[in-house]
Amino acid sequence: MDDRDLLISQYIDNELSLEEKAEFVKEINIDDAFCAETLSMLDSELLMAGMIPDAPPVPEIKPKRGRILTPASVMSFTALAASLLVAFKVFMFTPEAAQQPTDRYRFVIHVPEAQHVALAGSFSDWQSIDMRPVGNGYWQVSVPLEKGEYTYTYILDGKIKIADPASPAKQVDDFGGENSVITIGSDI
Repeated sequence: MDDRDLLISQYIDNELSLEEKAEFVKEINIDDAFCAETLSMLDSELLMAGMIPDAPPVPEIKPKRGRILTPASVMSFTALAASLLVAFKVFMFTPEAAQQPTDRYRFVIHVPEAQHVALAGSFSDWQSIDMRPVGNGYWQVSVPLEKGEYTYTYILDGKIKIADPASPAKQVDDFGGENSVITIGSDI
C-alpha cells in the first residue's frame, strides 16, 4: 500500500486529525488523479458496507486425548471449579461486567496480489478466520469483539504473515515477526 492509498484509507476510516483532513481535501482538489483514486476507494467502501457478513464460525478447538480420568481427579477438579466460581461471584461480579457489550469490528486489508487472505488473533485463539474478497484487491471480515486489547495478523496465501499496514500499533511476536494491536471500546 503506497502513501496515497494509506492516506485515503485513513481519511475513509476517520483516522486523521482535522488539520490532516484539511490538507487531504486541498490535495485532492489540486490533483485529478488523486481525486479519482479517492473516489474509487470510497466506492469500494460503499460496496463493502453493504456486504458485511454475519459472524464467521468460531474455529473448533479439539481437546487433547490421552489422560485417564480417575474419581480422585474428577473430585479435585470439581472442588477447584466450585471454589473458583464462588470466589468469582463474591469478589468479581459486577452488573457492568455482566453487561459488557459485544460490537462487530470490521478488518479490511488491500492486497490485490493475494489469492487467499485470513485473519488470526488473540480473539480467535490464533485460529485462522477466512476473509472475503470484496473487489479492487480488498479483503474483509467482521468479527464480534468485546472491550479490550487484541493482537492480530493477516495470513496471505496460507503462509505469509503480515501486520496490518494501516494500524500504527505493533508488537513483536515470539517468532521474530510483528503483530498489530487494536483496542476496542477504550474510554481514553
